[in-house]
Amino acid sequence: MAKTADFDLEILLALNGDRYFVDEHGEFEVIFSVSRVAISQERPTGIKSSLVLLNANNERVVCFDNAQIVSKGSGPGKRRLRTFDHKHVGNRILPYEFKDALTLLQDFWEEVGRQI
Repeated sequence: MAKTADFDLEILLALNGDRYFVDEHGEFEVIFSVSRVAISQERPTGIKSSLVLLNANNERVVCFDNAQIVSKGSGPGKRRLRTFDHKHVGNRILPYEFKDALTLLQDFWEEVGRQI
């Protein structure tokens, strides 16, 4: 892994446990949960992550994570994605292609901006 990628992952790991209110009324909170895990096909970066936006009722509005198996499509054509990376937007679960840690953070904050 390149030194830049290592540094970017360290930035992401440093956010573990951080919580932030992200609107002026304190109704939306962002929570980061990031830890090292064994490198696997499902988590090739060796990082387990959950970046979550909660509303005032503690309901998940947005979540980018790699906590479980995700499938794409439905019916006979349904297929399991290679990695666990995906995002939740409202009640929808969508595939997410992890590129690097900083892109993950950027994509997460862009989605948060669309929701609040």
